[in-house]
Amino acid sequence: MMAGMLFDFELLATEGEARAGIFHTAHGALQTPIYAPVGTQATVKAMTPQHLQDVGATLVLANTYHLYLRPGDTLIAQLGGLHTFMGWSGPMLTDSGGFQVFSLAGQRGQKSLRKIDDDGVTFRSHIDGREHRFTPERVVEIEQNLGADIAMVLDECAPPDDYAYNVRALARTHAWAERCKVAHTRPDQALFGIVQGGIFPDLREQSVRFLTGLDFPGYAIGGLSVGETKTQMHATLECTVPLLPQYKPRYLMGVGTPEDLVEGIARGIDIFDCVLPTRVARNGQALLRAGKFNMRNARFSDDPAPIDETCTCYTCQNFSRAYIRHLIIAKEMLAATLLSIHNLHTMLTIIRECRAAILAGTFAEYRHCFQG
Repeated sequence: MMAGMLFDFELLATEGEARAGIFHTAHGALQTPIYAPVGTQATVKAMTPQHLQDVGATLVLANTYHLYLRPGDTLIAQLGGLHTFMGWSGPMLTDSGGFQVFSLAGQRGQKSLRKIDDDGVTFRSHIDGREHRFTPERVVEIEQNLGADIAMVLDECAPPDDYAYNVRALARTHAWAERCKVAHTRPDQALFGIVQGGIFPDLREQSVRFLTGLDFPGYAIGGLSVGETKTQMHATLECTVPLLPQYKPRYLMGVGTPEDLVEGIARGIDIFDCVLPTRVARNGQALLRAGKFNMRNARFSDDPAPIDETCTCYTCQNFSRAYIRHLIIAKEMLAATLLSIHNLHTMLTIIRECRAAILAGTFAEYRHCFQG
């Protein structure tokens, strides 16, 4: 790649707020909008890297918190970094672990496994209960050891509707973003800032203003899909995304039903990730554009049709609903693989169609038909 091209974002076309572009990374160019399958522990569950290539995945996400705990970021670095370790040659993204630490707060009546202060987070491993400490500097060190093309700053993910908490969390998130930027020294890795602020427009605007002042190569929108309504999520995007720099990628973290992709793109999002397609696959559910099939249902027991007669994925081209249901009932591992192939193919096909529609100037029509 030519000097100066690394982490450039080319904006090729727009239609309303929807955008089509190219984001250049050390492991290849990403055509946006783009959806990233989630490989939490350096694997997209039930999928090989070849499966991912076959369904058209170009970006894969891995989880900093989980890989730090097991097998350890130092070991992964010694073995050549995350790409070599998991056998994936394309671009990769690592989150900061902020959301996982947020989830350790515990439900009502349960003991919290983490404590946050202005310097960082102390937490107990969900694996063995041992105590660990994340600071912005330590998280950057871990992510640099992992070696993904895109890394996230450490942030605090707050409950979306608690204004006072979000004010405090935003101050920490901004201070931590500054510290992460100072600590980050790896030139082949793009460090993204994370906009927080719950569902509150004034806090979201404050976050955008502060973080864009730090001039990150890209910006994530965090703190959504954590309990707010779809209407609140859309309103938050509408007041946040237009404030972000036009010529830098925008990443909506952890959001990704088929409808979410289309509606997020309509509001200017470039990058998505979500565990949904593979998680529901392991529970016997097949994603369709308009919803889901529970493949455990008895009505599929003698059904010779594919999951989706319009789908061109390996699963739908070769296997019947009856066979998929048989695998699920028999508790065969292949069920999760075949459903994950179908579900990810569905998501990636939708995102490619959105991109093509933006380039052709027909995205509004595509969105209308998708909704209808």
